[in-house]
Amino acid sequence: MTRLLQDFRYALRTLLKSPGFAIVAIAILALGIGANAAIFALVNRVLLTALPVRNPDELVLLRSEGPISGHAWSDDDVASSFTYPMYRGLRDRSTVFAGLVAEYPFAASLAAGGQTERANGELVSGNVFDVLGVTPALGRLLTPGDDRTPGAHAVAVLSYAYWRRRFGADPAVLDGTMVINGHPYAVVGVAREGFTGVQPGRPADVFVPMMQKAQVTPFRNGLDDPKDYWVQIFGRLKPGRTRAEAEREVAGTYRALLQEAAVYVSGWTEDTRRKFVEKKLELLPGGHGRRVMRDGIGTPLLSLMGMVTLVLLIACSNLAGLLAARGAARQKEYGIRLAIGASRGQLLRQSVIECLVFSVLGGALGLGVASWTLDALLSAYPPDSDLRLIAVPMDPRLLAFVAGLSILSALFFGVAPTLRAARLDPASTLQGAGRGGSPATREALRFRRVLVTAQIALTLVLLVAAGLFTRSIRNLGNVDLGLRPEHIIGFTVSPELNGYSAERTALLGRRLIENTKALPGVRSATAAVLPTFTNDTSSSNMTIEGRPETPGESMHVRYNAVAPDYFATLGIPQLQGREIAWSDGASAPKVAVVNETLAKKWFAERGALGARIGMGAGKEADIEIVGVVRDSKGATVDEKTEPFVYLPIQQDQNLGELTFYARAEGDPAALGASLRAEVRRLDPNLPLFDLKTLTTQLHESLLSRRLVMILSTAFGALAALLAALGIYGVLAFGVAQRRREIGVRMALGATPAVVRGLVLSEVGRLLAIGGLVGLPVAIAVGRAVRSILFGVPAADVATYAGGVVLLAVVALAAAYPPARRAAGTDAMDALRTE
Repeated sequence: MTRLLQDFRYALRTLLKSPGFAIVAIAILALGIGANAAIFALVNRVLLTALPVRNPDELVLLRSEGPISGHAWSDDDVASSFTYPMYRGLRDRSTVFAGLVAEYPFAASLAAGGQTERANGELVSGNVFDVLGVTPALGRLLTPGDDRTPGAHAVAVLSYAYWRRRFGADPAVLDGTMVINGHPYAVVGVAREGFTGVQPGRPADVFVPMMQKAQVTPFRNGLDDPKDYWVQIFGRLKPGRTRAEAEREVAGTYRALLQEAAVYVSGWTEDTRRKFVEKKLELLPGGHGRRVMRDGIGTPLLSLMGMVTLVLLIACSNLAGLLAARGAARQKEYGIRLAIGASRGQLLRQSVIECLVFSVLGGALGLGVASWTLDALLSAYPPDSDLRLIAVPMDPRLLAFVAGLSILSALFFGVAPTLRAARLDPASTLQGAGRGGSPATREALRFRRVLVTAQIALTLVLLVAAGLFTRSIRNLGNVDLGLRPEHIIGFTVSPELNGYSAERTALLGRRLIENTKALPGVRSATAAVLPTFTNDTSSSNMTIEGRPETPGESMHVRYNAVAPDYFATLGIPQLQGREIAWSDGASAPKVAVVNETLAKKWFAERGALGARIGMGAGKEADIEIVGVVRDSKGATVDEKTEPFVYLPIQQDQNLGELTFYARAEGDPAALGASLRAEVRRLDPNLPLFDLKTLTTQLHESLLSRRLVMILSTAFGALAALLAALGIYGVLAFGVAQRRREIGVRMALGATPAVVRGLVLSEVGRLLAIGGLVGLPVAIAVGRAVRSILFGVPAADVATYAGGVVLLAVVALAAAYPPARRAAGTDAMDALRTE
């Protein structure tokens, strides 16, 4: 221990004697480790952190790919949605699960203490807390007895975070009630701290028994509907069972349930019915919760993690090169220490400790860089976004990651120089071999050339990746949206959560639209059920009057319910017919407006106007098409254009939530206060949310991709800078060691141009080798990230050529100062010195 302390003190003294070297080395490490730690913090929370439940590795998420008939709801993957009768059958008949739970997230209007606010609710089966192993922090949790009879047990459990935020952790909450979507509920308990449901990024504020479905979602019960797919199912495997074994054992039970459900399906071909009955039930790992967030941003995060890892490798190789040069400069010191009795093991230990000192200081500073970087990244997201809701800057796993990364970095950039130092021969080292002639010096130069070649290859990979992401986001920015988002502001209300019927919601929508139109500075106003650029969609099969059903043909369409002036307000051109009007009321003939893709696909010959359609397979074609509008983007900017149907909000029997849009004469954000006042005037207890301009919503929908582009560009620039430093260091070191050779060449008649070419030819060789190594890796990286690119092929020739050219410019800029210094060498002075 005493020797280790002495070695540490000696290492610190050595670093203090070379403050410039120490500062550069620690700063490079801090940037590399800090960037890695920041991205890892997000990867950890999104992809690695398990649910805070008992034995999360035993949990499975049920999924079944294949045809369905009826209504389907999902905020992620429709194949993970089941009917409640199917859940009930699997729960009661299967023998592979220790417990099977059902879950459904819903928007909640919570009223307590005279204040109403919007919150996140979760309908759950009564066994959920028992199966997951969650204990109460206060009171009791839900039990199977609370979930046996529809509407019988109006009880609720609060999440710990919501209890603290909304009620100040007051235990008296158990003595009161709260109104959830217009119905009173007794608060019976608070879940333990940390548990907020099974969907990361969407923390539940309140848990309600599944049998309360009709109360919290009044327009769609679904508890007994075999054609309503809305339940998400989690299971806990019995001890000792594997997922593969459980899938095989439950297959027979699931097939029998599908055969029973097929009785209720009509209008299907025999082939479709066969595919429905033969659907496979998959059991996916469920320990990390539902996959909504992971599927959305998991690939971009892993791409960024790979890029920052390359940056760290470049930083470490740069430091290894610096240490190699420093080791060559200190070879006389090493020789003296070996000559006076120091062992090679002591020399090796001393060098490793110096590297560890670098790494510890760089890692400590890297934590600060990570915290700052993470704050900067998250600040770009809205306060209610998934990442902002789950991100925790520092936790034990992150600290362990930084510590491990620091140690690995020390070993990576320190092991080769220290091994060379340990192999020194003291006699030859002390005798010397003339400046530039030392074997250690030549070996250090060769080692640095190898490192710089690796840096060039890795930098090329990063520059190509940055180019691909930049071109992708540029293509997204140039997409024809089919509408004009400028000067539009929107907001959302959910009257159904306050007990409104569909008729009252439609009446409220009309009054709010008319009042908004009357505001100063408003050109037009409208409303829609589905908001724009929020990735919300509704879809259905469609029936066309007089068109026979063709086996295998997809009649799938997307739809939205809209108010009058919707197309005029959003700037969607009307091509034929008319818009939706207020005269298209609940008792009026049913009408629809369709987009041009639908009109061209099914009505190219006879024209769409006047044709009649039905929403649903085999449904009566009782809806007349009265207009055709231009194709436009609805859910996302990069969505594929599909057939689309616009229906009147007044003819929507399940109308419950509306998003309003107002087109302003000037700055739309200036209307915010007036719009809030109008909503309060019509209903003071109706929460308003998501008040923002449409351009802001558009920007937020592309935010993750923009951040990937910005970060990849920053990483590419940092890698190019590090590579430039490496190239400069190698060439400057080489010129210094070859000073006598250069002097001889110039004495024999070599011109400055020839000497410059000699130095630049070396960087050309490094570029050629690095490019040959880096290009195949860059192509592989491009293929790996092609799922998050838009309009850019994975092997885009222009991007790869641009990366090569940019790297060549950086390399030549770094090589020019050493080349110029070599060309300015005085031959006689160089020969005299040597």
